[in-house]
Amino acid sequence: MRRRLRSKDSEEENLRIYSGTKRKRIAKPSVGGQEESSDNQENEYSDQEEEEEEDGEGEEEENDEGDEDEDEDEEDSGKRYEFRQRKAVVRYQAPLDEPKKQSIFFKRHSNPIRRRYTFSTSSPRSLYNNRRGTRRRHAIHSSDSTSSSSSDEEKFERRRSKSRSRSINRCLPMNLRKEDLLGIHKDRIKIGASLADVDPMQIDQTVRFDSIGGLGKHISALKEMVVFPLLYPEVFEKFKIQPPRGCLFYGPPGTGKTLVARALANECSQGERKVAFFMRKGADCLSKWVGESERQLRLLFDQAYQMRPSIIFFDEIDGIAPVRSSRQDQIHSSIVSTLLALMDGLDSRGEVVVIGATNRLDSIDPALRRPGRFDREFLFNLPDREARKDILKIHTRQWDPQLSDLFLEELADKCVGYCGADIKAVCSEAALCALRRRYPQIYASSQKLLLDVESISVSGRDFLSAMTKIVPASQRAVASPAKALTPVIEPLLSSALNKAMEMLQRLFPHVEQGLKKKKDGVSGILDDLLQSEDEGSSVCITNKGQKNTGPSASALHLNRSALQQPTSFRPRLLLCGTSGSGQTSHLAPAILHSLEKFTVYTLDIAVLYGVSSATPEEACAQVFCEARRTAPSILYIPHIQCWWDTVSSTLKATFISLLQDIPSFCPCLLLATCSFPHHTLYPEVQDLFHVEYGEVFDVPLPSQEERHRFFEDLILNQAAKAPVSKRDAVLQALEVLPVAPPPPPRQLSKQEMQKLEEQEEDTLRELRLFLRDVTNRLAQDKRFKAFTKPVDIEEVPDYTTVIKQPMDLSTVLSQIDLHKYETVAAYLQDVDLIWQNALEYNPDRDPSDRLIRHRACALKDTVHAIIRDELDEDFEKICAEIKESRIKRGSTSSRFTPAYYHVLPKLSATVEQKTSDPAPSKDATPVPAQATAECFRLRRMTRGFKMQAEQQSLISVDAAIKILEQKNMPLIVDHNKLKELLQRVVNMTEGYEVNQLEKLYALLCQSIYRHRKDYDKTALIQEMSKEVEEFS
Repeated sequence: MRRRLRSKDSEEENLRIYSGTKRKRIAKPSVGGQEESSDNQENEYSDQEEEEEEDGEGEEEENDEGDEDEDEDEEDSGKRYEFRQRKAVVRYQAPLDEPKKQSIFFKRHSNPIRRRYTFSTSSPRSLYNNRRGTRRRHAIHSSDSTSSSSSDEEKFERRRSKSRSRSINRCLPMNLRKEDLLGIHKDRIKIGASLADVDPMQIDQTVRFDSIGGLGKHISALKEMVVFPLLYPEVFEKFKIQPPRGCLFYGPPGTGKTLVARALANECSQGERKVAFFMRKGADCLSKWVGESERQLRLLFDQAYQMRPSIIFFDEIDGIAPVRSSRQDQIHSSIVSTLLALMDGLDSRGEVVVIGATNRLDSIDPALRRPGRFDREFLFNLPDREARKDILKIHTRQWDPQLSDLFLEELADKCVGYCGADIKAVCSEAALCALRRRYPQIYASSQKLLLDVESISVSGRDFLSAMTKIVPASQRAVASPAKALTPVIEPLLSSALNKAMEMLQRLFPHVEQGLKKKKDGVSGILDDLLQSEDEGSSVCITNKGQKNTGPSASALHLNRSALQQPTSFRPRLLLCGTSGSGQTSHLAPAILHSLEKFTVYTLDIAVLYGVSSATPEEACAQVFCEARRTAPSILYIPHIQCWWDTVSSTLKATFISLLQDIPSFCPCLLLATCSFPHHTLYPEVQDLFHVEYGEVFDVPLPSQEERHRFFEDLILNQAAKAPVSKRDAVLQALEVLPVAPPPPPRQLSKQEMQKLEEQEEDTLRELRLFLRDVTNRLAQDKRFKAFTKPVDIEEVPDYTTVIKQPMDLSTVLSQIDLHKYETVAAYLQDVDLIWQNALEYNPDRDPSDRLIRHRACALKDTVHAIIRDELDEDFEKICAEIKESRIKRGSTSSRFTPAYYHVLPKLSATVEQKTSDPAPSKDATPVPAQATAECFRLRRMTRGFKMQAEQQSLISVDAAIKILEQKNMPLIVDHNKLKELLQRVVNMTEGYEVNQLEKLYALLCQSIYRHRKDYDKTALIQEMSKEVEEFS
């Protein structure tokens, strides 16, 4: 219960109850305590704040009283004192809640030290400054037990929002101040003022299933889970089955897991019956409060159940449901247990589909991976050749001109190991390379230049440059062993690769599936229908009394069928040859590249001994386990002879036992390479690959025809090329582009414009309410009565001759009603005009004039104090942006102005919009056809124009003139000598291995590079002949 407060005078009087002259002073009980407390209620500070402060003062006064009593007892210990008369007990009576009086301007406080401004709170609070409500207040403890959980929830939410706001304030950008930000939920008022408006965080509505390439099976499975139960409920009702309610997406990063979920959300938003889509990213459900994470999960599932049918998507689910263990925090175990119970507990979750996505499948708790929770698991592997082609088509289908199918196929072949995100990055980088090649001037200028977008075209060299800059996500940690034959090596090993693939296709028939072209979803369904052999056999009881009298036959054919799928018996292949035949460096990676549909597991020494947390035996067992789980797969062991010499006997025994434990017909291929003949290997290795079964392939040496094709292009074509001319590049770099005009405001649609105007009018309405409230409070103050109405011209005839622009508070109110004030600054200008007129007309001689001057100054200071204290700074910025936006859009507020307001004449607020014409095209320097004309123009270039050209170009004008003045020299090449050199090289390299041919090829390339600027190739031919003779 609130304690009765005593006034300060009564407390001081009680402190002096014993005087030095032994006179009795009877302190009368103060009856004005309640009056003072009621007056204090109108103060800016609340009752709780006063109680807090006066409690502290009371405690200090009680301590002082005790000290004074002790001092008086010590001083007057020998004197006689009369007994103190006790005061009459006054029972406390709770005062009735009287209505607060409307504060005209500010109240007189009992304590002048704490005197502050107090203003009315009847005006809208959305634009008021909230700095005064940040003081900490005491909680009032009550014995009433009617507190509910709702109040606790509200307190918790307020506490969490404050904590979040403090954390956000710590994360402000370095280049912006706190005053530059208008909050997290800032309305984009500057839609018409700038093109830099950013869309809020939301799901991209343009992503659909047709925007995803290479994931047809996954999309069909998602339709079975979500779409078909809505379209064909009678099928599920007939068999009394429940469709799968959970699926798990796993695979490498960038393979489209989140993209499929985004497309599913957009597909479910189409049609009459929409499906609610909930998304949780990572561990955003986690909280530092105990039990808050579990509560968030329960609320999520409850909301999804109420809005069913619905989908809950957990992105990066390994962050919220990791593997439970004794070494893990108990909080994560509680969250995982709650999620398990919500997904498949005693309560059925109904038509709620749960989808999880992760790239770390081993980090998820195993209890989630069972039917009832995550019924299906979809592997998002790296896209194959046809899938990459589809992804390229999707990302380039809006290009003009579009890329040809032949080029897309070639590009898809080069992008082995690229995921969907990598391919998208390649397309973006190729477009930037084309821009960089066409307009290099934009990198040297800080202003926006006028560009001809139609002249920018993407070519093959742009894609090649983009691929050299981007490292695939799958190869950033570990390089993939699969690699296609390079264009240089392809003439040497293409025939050997074809022979190896033919041999491998007989040993491993699944290769045919890996080499097949793309199959659409309909063909896959037809294959499933064709695999049905016994369509006439029935497993159901047709008649109750009828018995099956036919021969006993099993209805379930568990044996493998040779007609349905390929069969292979322990497929193995060994690539043998000399140390320089290229079986490990070129041929085996090319075979893996051709079989990219299959998962490849490398068992080299680096993989086995590179994991410090596991022994080589454990790493080997893990690789075999994963290979059997993802069959058909490939086990690749390069340099198996070195591998066998290096590893321990324990690892050898483990490897052989694991290899023998693989089922006979399991489609798991063992591919190995060695640099020795098969008969020279260890007996254990020879037993793994049988020559009689065709499991050993000897890589042959390159033939004469292959060597001729290998050196032909280098010697006959590249050695005879003329030096690259810099003339075209210089002319393109010297092109002076005009500066682009500022971008015009974005043209809004009719609906967008109407919505924007309504939002602006709502904001300005709050401004007008605030300004009316301030003006009315000023008009009600008696000190400012002289400024409430216009000056009477009859009383002061010379007023209009001195004051050219009269102004008063009533005129200000009329301006507010006419929507003339769009910002507070315009309002303050008119109020300052009242002050200026009063000082200008009333001289400082008469006492009445001085009084008017003093009150005019008080009026100005009061208005500015009110605005500074009550107006939020962000609200003023929003109003200024609205004004700027309306000026640039050419919009007015006349539509919302009162139509029959006859106090003042209605002024036209039409604003003429000045559009800046683009720069004339004569500033652009066209590229001439003749270089001589270009040189003449550059020589006669004025100094200012020359400076502008040098600022935009990456090369100086003087250097460009020297390049353009160079004359074209005739090319001197003896083609007969080049043909003789080619024939001599082919004959000389008879019996050479691949690495020797590569070495000679590199030496000839170095000679050609050294003479790349020569027009006379005679010295080059002599040097190449010398290199060939020395190499032999």
